[in-house]
Amino acid sequence: MGRRRFMASAAAVAVVLVAPAAAHAAATYTVKPGNGSCGAPTDLVCGNLAEAAAAAANGDTFNLTKATYEAAEFKKGGLTISGEPGVAINGTMTFSAATGGVNKLSKVALSSGTAAAPGILVKGVSSLELSDSIILSKDGHGVLITAGTKNKIVRSVIVTGGASASAVRIETKRDDPNNDLNKGLTLESTILTGGAAGLGVRTECLALLDAPAGDVNVIAHHITAAGSSNGIVLDSSDAARTLSAGAGNITTSLTDSIALNNKTTRYAVLGGANEAKISADTRSLQTADEGTLFAAPTSRNYRLRPGSPAIDKGGFTSGESATDIDGDPRPGPTTDLGADEFINAPPTAAIKVATPTPRNGKPVTFDGRGSGDREASYGGGIVKYQWNFGDGQTQETATPVVQHTYASQGTTVVQLVVVDNFGAASGVATAPITISDGTPPEVRITKPLANQTLKLVTVTKSSETNNKGKKTTKTTRKRLKLGFAGTAKDSAGVANVVLFIEKLAAPSAAGQGTTKAKASQAAKASKCAWLDPKRGLIKRSCSRPFFILARLAKDGTWSYNISTQIKQPSAGTYRVIASGVDGTGAAGNSAPAKEAIIRFTLKK
Repeated sequence: MGRRRFMASAAAVAVVLVAPAAAHAAATYTVKPGNGSCGAPTDLVCGNLAEAAAAAANGDTFNLTKATYEAAEFKKGGLTISGEPGVAINGTMTFSAATGGVNKLSKVALSSGTAAAPGILVKGVSSLELSDSIILSKDGHGVLITAGTKNKIVRSVIVTGGASASAVRIETKRDDPNNDLNKGLTLESTILTGGAAGLGVRTECLALLDAPAGDVNVIAHHITAAGSSNGIVLDSSDAARTLSAGAGNITTSLTDSIALNNKTTRYAVLGGANEAKISADTRSLQTADEGTLFAAPTSRNYRLRPGSPAIDKGGFTSGESATDIDGDPRPGPTTDLGADEFINAPPTAAIKVATPTPRNGKPVTFDGRGSGDREASYGGGIVKYQWNFGDGQTQETATPVVQHTYASQGTTVVQLVVVDNFGAASGVATAPITISDGTPPEVRITKPLANQTLKLVTVTKSSETNNKGKKTTKTTRKRLKLGFAGTAKDSAGVANVVLFIEKLAAPSAAGQGTTKAKASQAAKASKCAWLDPKRGLIKRSCSRPFFILARLAKDGTWSYNISTQIKQPSAGTYRVIASGVDGTGAAGNSAPAKEAIIRFTLKK
């Protein structure tokens, strides 16, 4: 849906009024907070809109810097007020020029929170052209027009929160001598929403019975009037008070538009004819479910959703805005109905390497969940994730997370393209990745030997003869100094060698098969006897061995001797498991299992 800025915030817009040629030398001002009063020709920097309005002469230009301003009344005509993104205005902007031509206001985010006050009020004799704006009134009309035949609203969102108010309201009455009798308004590519009516027009005769109320002519191309009790309300019934035939007519031309809910006309005849009618209703949609038409109507987002019945149902009228409410082009001759021209925006791809240290031979996880599709919440969405892993391998998935195993080490770039359900593809997202060595060291155990039996105590006897020739026998008992040794190697270097030493449980005696005995045996089996290098054999969970750091020599040999300061391991069958960590952090053992895990027996 083209640059889908919903203009829902009153902090992202600028203001522009363009003036026609005037007799005086028009001045160009800058409006910037912190400055005071201003006046041509020497002081051209104004501190706020009130100072700008006080200094204004017909045809002047005011450039607003990014800030929030309080609204003001401009009594001159043909003014240009232009700003930069981020300009916001609080209150009611009033245009009440008696002379000076058409004022033009664009790119303004304006919010009026005063009860019953309109966001913009046009009175006097000059007209207003409003474009590329959002106008919000809390309880009053969004835009109230009581003057001018050349009023125009283009590519804007007008909202009212007042239950009895209109987004755009036109009133014509002859109670002000400075007020034009007839009124005119052109609407193009604009959204009108909220209150009693999107567009409300009323002719009033508040002075003498024979004072004509004036006629109103509205031309609307590509408007969306939705989210109001009535899309359009035309009321010329009060004009029946005048005796002037034909006074108070309301004529509206509606083309390529969406005007939901009611299109109401009220008129009466007393002493003459008056009308309130939609004179032409060409290619417009009046009845449809908002949920099938719009992106998010509950949050007043009246852009078209994918598959909307308003898509490709309209045409184009020469002279109207060639772009929609978002500035997207209307290609023509076929267009969409309403203010928005649906253009499926391509999704965006994002890729993250989710594995902290990618290694060859090990699965590496890639995460594309940061990818997005602007239309995902209303009928769109990503349906394909196309991966290029940078090693000549590709894969297409329907889910955003994928794993890939690299065969070799090195640096490469991973790419991701996502495709939405309309076939639009994103640009390429990339992520550099360095694959480290994933092969752990080869750690071999050379001492003790596989299935070797070692005595816990060695007993030796020796004979001695004393000086009297008597022979005696001496017995020596020596505790086994249990030690382990081996070799370790890795192309990336070996950082550590770690051992796990476990005393294996003795086989259960035959015949001990009662249910209770088996349960007890199973409970005991959940714990293993692991060697703690500081305390000796300790029973704890079989999944929680004690890490024993072996001594690693520069030549790649390693060794570990059980301290004689701890209780000597008891007789039984043991298992020693060797593991290593290489210079890149790869842990494990790539040596053959028969050399990495050794059983041995200690006997008395």
